[in-house]
Amino acid sequence: METNNTAGKKIKSTQTAFDIIESIAEAERPSVSDIAEEVDHSRSTVHYHLQTLQQNRYVIRDEKGLRLGLRMAHLGNLALQKHRLTGLVEKMADDIAADTDVVAHVAVRERNKLVWLYRSEDPQIEDLPTTVGNQIGLHCTAYGQAILAHLTEETVESILAEGGLPARTESTITDRDTLESRLSKVRQLGFAYSSGEFVDGIASIASPIISDEDGVIGAIGVTTLDNRIENPYMHTKARRFSDELPGKIRDTARIVGDHLDDTT
Repeated sequence: METNNTAGKKIKSTQTAFDIIESIAEAERPSVSDIAEEVDHSRSTVHYHLQTLQQNRYVIRDEKGLRLGLRMAHLGNLALQKHRLTGLVEKMADDIAADTDVVAHVAVRERNKLVWLYRSEDPQIEDLPTTVGNQIGLHCTAYGQAILAHLTEETVESILAEGGLPARTESTITDRDTLESRLSKVRQLGFAYSSGEFVDGIASIASPIISDEDGVIGAIGVTTLDNRIENPYMHTKARRFSDELPGKIRDTARIVGDHLDDTT
């Protein structure tokens, strides 16, 4: 018979394995000692978990150290392929990007995080931390705010209780009243706008993707450099970004939502 203590140990053991995986992902070929220090466990505990991870090819050890196995990429690709928005939003996002000369994104919520599902190409902001699968707080981007604005109050409370409102920059919203005011504006306008809240010098506009049956599914939008708005050479593009683009994004998000309803 499994006791509560036994179940707790199993959960803790699973968490340790995930901590080790994330430590390897974020480091450059770490050693067992490096990982043990990072996850605050003994070398023997880390070694025990690594044996299982290596046997299943989730972790590879070579002469340079430890790295994640490509089996991880396979799982990630499967998760991406099976998401209901995959295959539906990519061309629409690319069309927005091509028409406006800025990078377009599609993002979804997983628990209390925003996860990037798709990103168009834009060589002007190559180092933007929005690679597919990367996750951040929902409160600090237009994409997350577009989603939060259309969740139930109970769900928003649960998200904030779990993740809080941590600051990423000096412009990040970190108090509940300011966030609620922003979300109210998002509901009124049908789109969210953020500037410098996620990354300094970066601005975004996004609209929620809403299904009649399932509610808000994600968000689609664009992201560009703040200085592209202010640069006189980019004046025409800037006006489109600040004046015309929200309508285009709202329309695209609505079309995606309609497609979702048609296929359910």
